[in-house]
Amino acid sequence: GVGTTNATAELNAVRAAFAQWQAVPGSILKFEDAGLVAPGVDVNPYDDTNVIFWARTSTLVGGGTDDISGLTGVTYFSYWDDNVLAGADIVFNGVQFRWFSDYFDTVNAGYFVEAVATHEIGHFIGLHHSPVGGATMLARGPGGVTNSQAGLSSDEIAAVHFLYPKPATPLTLGTVHGLVTMNGVGILSAAVIAEDTAGNVVNGTVTDSNGVYELAALPPGNYQVRVVPLDPAGATSFLIRGADIFSGDANAETDFLPTRNTPVTVTAGQVTFQSFAVSNGTPAFRITRVRPPSASPTFFTIMNSPVTVRVGQSNYFVGVYGPGLPSDATLTITGDGLAVGPTTFTANAFPGYNLLSVSIGVSSNATPGLRSFVVTEGTNLAYANGWLKIQPTFPDWNFDGINDRFQRLYFAPWTAPEDAGPYAQALYAWWQQYFPPWAGPESGPNADPDGDNFVNLSEYVAGTDPTNAASVLKLDSVTMTSSGSTVTWESVPGKTYQLFGRDDVVNSPWQAVGGPVTANGSTAQAVDAGATNNFRFYTVQVLAQ
Repeated sequence: GVGTTNATAELNAVRAAFAQWQAVPGSILKFEDAGLVAPGVDVNPYDDTNVIFWARTSTLVGGGTDDISGLTGVTYFSYWDDNVLAGADIVFNGVQFRWFSDYFDTVNAGYFVEAVATHEIGHFIGLHHSPVGGATMLARGPGGVTNSQAGLSSDEIAAVHFLYPKPATPLTLGTVHGLVTMNGVGILSAAVIAEDTAGNVVNGTVTDSNGVYELAALPPGNYQVRVVPLDPAGATSFLIRGADIFSGDANAETDFLPTRNTPVTVTAGQVTFQSFAVSNGTPAFRITRVRPPSASPTFFTIMNSPVTVRVGQSNYFVGVYGPGLPSDATLTITGDGLAVGPTTFTANAFPGYNLLSVSIGVSSNATPGLRSFVVTEGTNLAYANGWLKIQPTFPDWNFDGINDRFQRLYFAPWTAPEDAGPYAQALYAWWQQYFPPWAGPESGPNADPDGDNFVNLSEYVAGTDPTNAASVLKLDSVTMTSSGSTVTWESVPGKTYQLFGRDDVVNSPWQAVGGPVTANGSTAQAVDAGATNNFRFYTVQVLAQ
């Protein structure tokens, strides 16, 4: 398909997507790369081989029996009689969509291979679509590296902990279980959403045909849970319909009123029972589109995919659309660390869509994750659950505490050259099988791949190259003059340092010499005015930013 990528980059993007799922802490989930298949492969989830490929010339797959037209990717799977997953194949649509795989290409609006692959691998391991807007397993996602499907949410982490836990993991987590009824009868595919007490979305699910739901693998603590209808099956403007979750949810009950939050306490290793009785009726209004962030209060765009704002950003305007949103309604956004301005109403901002907007500022200590838009007018309510994603200061899709940009810059997957001998090719295949890109042990926070006695986390803070032993924070020289000692060290432009000194290497405490120094070049220096003829020891520390 048309794209700005190549076969090797595509393969590594898919491997990185598997690495995201495999990196979830507390899980036994593991994958092995079995190598490449011959050209001409097709989907067949019954052949005991799990394949991943691009359809390049036609959208017809499965021997021409299925058409993936209009879909970026599709996962085909089969199950044994006991509902154990037997096999799965993934096909990407390289005919109709533009793809790219460069993690650092933040302006490309094409479909990011790793994001779509991460979603499809969710199906590969047995997950359906989620009713939570910013989840990786939402039925659809926008293009670009920074889209809401790139990086697993708490919703997927809970699913992995439930389906593939280490033996001790369930003992540290709890479950909320219950029944949703209307007029005493359980209803199908009502969305049940759990938030923490600050309003950050943690998990979501839908009820089965008997009205039973389960929010599994929740960390212990206090939550607030609500029940909301999905969008009607026949709606032409919508966020999530039953059919968007799974084919068995196509006949979801949607003629009931959303509830307000109910407090629920989750205890580790236990099940908390909480049932809901909803009131039948058609909601007074629905949220059917969202307004992406804009720096201008009067510049309107519209989309039906979740929107994102980064920690520390402010003076942006976001909003929600709906055909019947009333002019006197109030728009709020759940979660901590947000400064939300007053509601502004715009009639017919787009034909048939009224708009409610607010200004938003995200504090530097806001909790990253999913937030909900809430519209209220008297007793009437509408939710867009998890449709705003607060992105962290830096991405950490493999959960190791280090900026993924740093790891991907310095730990790009090694590729054996085409003319490499059989041993090198075999070594490459082995490495890819057991150590996915940027998630292998050499890229971990406590690893020291260049052997310079500075682990990766220290090199990340210092801004040095973790693959080059010569790139390290160190003092270069101490020059004594009548005005004091000038201490020079190797630096990284933009990094801030603090020099410390002491007279006795054993018995004297380290004391700051002057104030912090921000480097403008490859070296920085500070003057110790009190050291004109004394014997002094120095150390320099890079300050975290």
